[in-house]
Amino acid sequence: MINAERIEGEAAAWVVRLHSDQRTQADREAFNAWLDADAAHVEAFSAHAAIWDTVAAWGDDRKAREVLQFSPLWSGFGRRLAQWSVGVGGLAAAAVLALVLAGGLGSAQHYSTVPGELRTISLSDGSTLLMNTDSKVSTRFTRGERRVFMEHGQAYFRVAKDTARPFRVFVGHDEVRAVGTAFEVRRLGDRAEVVLEEGRLAIFHGIDPSGGKPLSARSATAPAPRPALYLSPGQSLDLDVVAAPVVEAANVIQSSAWRYGRVVLDDARLDEAVADLNRYGGPQIVLADSRLGDIRISGVFHTGRPYDVVSEVVSTFPVVVIKDDGKQIVLGAAVRGVVKSSR
Repeated sequence: MINAERIEGEAAAWVVRLHSDQRTQADREAFNAWLDADAAHVEAFSAHAAIWDTVAAWGDDRKAREVLQFSPLWSGFGRRLAQWSVGVGGLAAAAVLALVLAGGLGSAQHYSTVPGELRTISLSDGSTLLMNTDSKVSTRFTRGERRVFMEHGQAYFRVAKDTARPFRVFVGHDEVRAVGTAFEVRRLGDRAEVVLEEGRLAIFHGIDPSGGKPLSARSATAPAPRPALYLSPGQSLDLDVVAAPVVEAANVIQSSAWRYGRVVLDDARLDEAVADLNRYGGPQIVLADSRLGDIRISGVFHTGRPYDVVSEVVSTFPVVVIKDDGKQIVLGAAVRGVVKSSR
């Protein structure tokens, strides 16, 4: 009994510590060691993390705050310790705990970035999420699983190991599942790219993101879906609603450059490069002639500095700036005829 109380206390302390702005890499290493030491640690932490997510969501609701007398304190990217008032708060916490233990109640959390913004999110399970410009992600963590919904944009995940709770990232009707690993997902429209850096990923197709079951499943007792394929470190995969997925070798340096405020272009089409760079905000590059899109460009550029790319293009190819009003940089052909790459 005493040992169980000690574990519960340690689990609660870890939840608070991992959401603190003062957490360190040493804290993460100590936390992972604590999890690995005893399966009871994983179970206790999962329960407390689920409570944290649920209560925090209620704290965002005005009516819920009035009922629960809940007052969360916010700071930077992480939530500080949530303090309950006496009486009603304690009863509400007990009620939440009962619901979590009974059915794994989970609350949705929503995260987004504006153009030009990079945002780091510390998730309640100890995982971290780095979001790129103009992205939107939502999560729903319960005692039995961790769900992430990639709505659009790009995100890099470092997943905390928890064999009892799979980490499931839904991209449309595809699912990327991990236990403890590092990978990124980029979703633009109906297409998405997955790049794996560490660990292993299982890819599932035809999944209903609302229930996590195959779209073809007709009952709750339908067999669990089987992975369509697996990814190993250094591999990438394009998820397309039409074409069959193909696993390829990933250029991790190129794909991860955005995390350091860079974009690496390697013989990229100018129209594709412009579409990517414009996501970071600032003056938007516009190609007045669609044939300019055939130009191929290479180099390492800062995200959010469109004039660096414009300067490179204008100095290398027969292209001129025909308009620059601070909002748009319009490029046109310097000579008549089809503009071709000099490469």
